[in-house]
Amino acid sequence: MLLERDTETARLTRFLAGEAHGRGRVGVVAGAVGSGKTALLHRVAEHVTSRGARLLSAVGAPDEQAFPYAVVEQLIHGLPPAPSGHPAAAAQGSPPQPVAARTEAARHHALHPAFRQRLARAASAGPVLIVIDDVQFADPESLACLTHTWELMPAETFSLLVALGSPEAAMPAALAELPHRAEVCDVRLGPLTVTGVEGLLAGTYGTAHAARFAPAWHAATGGSPLLVHALLDDTSGRPRTSGASAVRDGAAPETGEMFRQATLACVHRHGAAGLRVARAVAVLGGAERVRLLCALTSLEETAVRGCLVSLTRAGILDGTGFRHEAARRAVLQNVPAEQAGRFRSDAARWLHENGAPALETARQLIAHESAVPHEAWAVAVLREATRQALDEDDTALATQCLQAAERCSTDEQERLTIQADLAQLIWRLKPSASGPWMQSLTEPARAGLLAPAQTLRLAVGLLWNGRTDDAAALIRQVDEAMSGRPDPVLDTQVRTVQMMLATTYPDALGAIRELLQRLDGAQRSPADTAGSDSLRSFRLLRAALYQEWDESATAEADRLLEANQPTEQGFDQVRVALLALVYADRLEQARRWCQRFLAGTEGRSFPGWQTALNAMRGQISLRQGRLSEAAEFVERALEQLPAHAWGVAVGMPLGTLVEARTAMGHHNRAAELLETPMASTMFATRYGVHYLYARGRHQLATGRHDAALADFLACGERMTAWRMDTASLAPWRLGAAETWLALGDHTKAAALAKEQLNRPGQPAARGPALRILAATRPPWERIGLLGRALTALRESGDRYESARALADLGQAHRRVGNTAQGRQLARKARESADSCGAEELSRSLQPEPGRGAAPETGRDGADAVRPDAAALASLTDAERRVAALAVYGHTNREIAAKLFITVSTVEQHLTRVYRKMNISHRQDLPVSLDSDVAHSA
Repeated sequence: MLLERDTETARLTRFLAGEAHGRGRVGVVAGAVGSGKTALLHRVAEHVTSRGARLLSAVGAPDEQAFPYAVVEQLIHGLPPAPSGHPAAAAQGSPPQPVAARTEAARHHALHPAFRQRLARAASAGPVLIVIDDVQFADPESLACLTHTWELMPAETFSLLVALGSPEAAMPAALAELPHRAEVCDVRLGPLTVTGVEGLLAGTYGTAHAARFAPAWHAATGGSPLLVHALLDDTSGRPRTSGASAVRDGAAPETGEMFRQATLACVHRHGAAGLRVARAVAVLGGAERVRLLCALTSLEETAVRGCLVSLTRAGILDGTGFRHEAARRAVLQNVPAEQAGRFRSDAARWLHENGAPALETARQLIAHESAVPHEAWAVAVLREATRQALDEDDTALATQCLQAAERCSTDEQERLTIQADLAQLIWRLKPSASGPWMQSLTEPARAGLLAPAQTLRLAVGLLWNGRTDDAAALIRQVDEAMSGRPDPVLDTQVRTVQMMLATTYPDALGAIRELLQRLDGAQRSPADTAGSDSLRSFRLLRAALYQEWDESATAEADRLLEANQPTEQGFDQVRVALLALVYADRLEQARRWCQRFLAGTEGRSFPGWQTALNAMRGQISLRQGRLSEAAEFVERALEQLPAHAWGVAVGMPLGTLVEARTAMGHHNRAAELLETPMASTMFATRYGVHYLYARGRHQLATGRHDAALADFLACGERMTAWRMDTASLAPWRLGAAETWLALGDHTKAAALAKEQLNRPGQPAARGPALRILAATRPPWERIGLLGRALTALRESGDRYESARALADLGQAHRRVGNTAQGRQLARKARESADSCGAEELSRSLQPEPGRGAAPETGRDGADAVRPDAAALASLTDAERRVAALAVYGHTNREIAAKLFITVSTVEQHLTRVYRKMNISHRQDLPVSLDSDVAHSA
């Protein structure tokens, strides 16, 4: 389809098929590569030959321009053979020889007169139209032959139609005189308009879709018919509707192999200079630096600018760069590897010498392995680029820069320093790959070849990889390096590591006891007093684990989190501060911050942040009794970073997932998780406590009571020795108490539950402790304890433990004969279990077969009176609060204390409630009143 070319077609056809008026006719079509010149030549030739003219055609080619008479040879093929005995017959009868084997003189004598004679013979039978495409690439000898023939033959004998590869292009020198001897019709082709592109698209996508897509397709191709047709060819295999649905309004069109080939063909048709410029622009990613393009291509500025204009008119460039990334990619992939490396290296050197930013220079050096010279300036540029990339939170780019710097550095000490920095970045980017780097640096660090700050960072990485002894040795080495050389910044870093050891790797503290004593006895620097964000976050974590938390710590955590954004530099302090909130049982506060930071990382390349935040959300959800949600978040974190890549820290997410799956009743899945290989050094860390406790829960749930008790007691031993004996880390007493219950030893179970209740703080453990304590008492004593347990659990927000307490309370009511109340509570417990994902608990609360539809009865066997909605609505707020607490077995005195009223007032409220609801006993109070317990408390 030839669109927006009707006027030009008609004009050239009239001109070439009309009367000669005694002068020859020359039609000239000029336009950018891919503008449709060839299609226009074919259309005009069809019209002219349909009126009786003979067509002779040829195409100029850059790689044949050096071979004499290449174009004439093409034209001769369209001429009739000379008759036998004619002088030209000998020339046509001899087989053509390779071009390189013929001398110019031989070609002149054989082809020049033969062409003229055969052309004259053809012209005697009627007009001849000679069409030459890309005439700018025609060999000079052929053009001279044409000019000479023109002079010798009558004007009306033949016409000439040529195409030039640029709107500004002039006729070749050999044909330059023809316009003075002939009539000329000059046609200049521009690109298609948006309307023209729309017309091309309509046949494939339909009118409506074409109108929407045309602007984006025009922007991607510059209106080049060649490129638009290539894009259409790439979509020709798709169904009409699916092709349309794949293109969004305003989005760049999808490209394929045909577009790639069309792009390369277009670029190559610009000649050697145009090809070099296009490749240089592809390498640089833009054409803004013309002087740099000149340096890379060895062309004068005028030639470079001309090529840029030509490539822009062809739809390849938009003036400053490639119109479509696929076009750039096609050209870039077509650059020979050696030339690409040279381009990159030369570009980097030029940028450096001309004061370009380090990152811009470094992008050229890291783009090709052979582009990095082993020179000092390149190392300096790459290290500076690393710093800038980290400032922009681009860890991946920073890592690439350091890797390139390490390859090209020739100084051994410098290379070690770079390797140390690189190990830290790889740890952030891909923790599983950091181990070999850190191992290779351990001996140089021990030999004192690394700076103290780097040695300290290496020690932290070794701790994470479970190599505690090596880490302790390096920390002692830093102590020696600091002796007599006070360094406030390094001192703060050492104190931060001290806090990290105390809260996460406590078994390693003994190995550096002398260092800690020296630091504790030294006067603290102003920098340390204020504290870096990392040091402040670890102080918060210590306060939570050592039960030193207060409201000032809560405010400090908020201030620290508010001051940090989702950046690589803020990662550690945010993670540690969030963990401190979790251990301090500020779960809702921690959840809100997690959501905020997760939203801040959405659509950005922060895999470490997203992994850590998902794991944190899983831990928070587990503590809130949202089992399904906890499993979902942790599994997402383990998909983002597989278990083997977590180092010793895997104990916490894996423990969270095991505990959630166990509570859900997915014991086989929990068992599979526990088969994950674990480093023995993990059990000497805080992470190991999470794992041990979760394993104990699984052992208890699957009947392996001795193994469960061993795990819970192992948690207690570690936590007591580390001075972290808080249920917010692991409620090991409660786990052990439940195990003793399963073993039938109520005395030991009660002792552990009471011990937990008597410990200060730790409000989240109070509800479960009361539930366990109730299980050690006779049924008639359980109701009051379980009511208190439910009140505490409502305050802490633990849904799973609330469901367990409700289930126990329902069972207690049934044991004392309150069957209707027991069933209502069981139903409520089942609903709560379903809502949090406790599938096994929910199944255990299903009605017994054959009794699910039986009427609920009270102790006397009469049908229980179901609560009337009007009666419930008639209760005052005060009456509802009193009745709600009475449902869970609180005595009148306990209700009075909770609501700050007298016992007499409680009795009066209950009397009115009984009368309004038409019941006689508090056991008949409906469980639906439980929704007010939270407010009552």
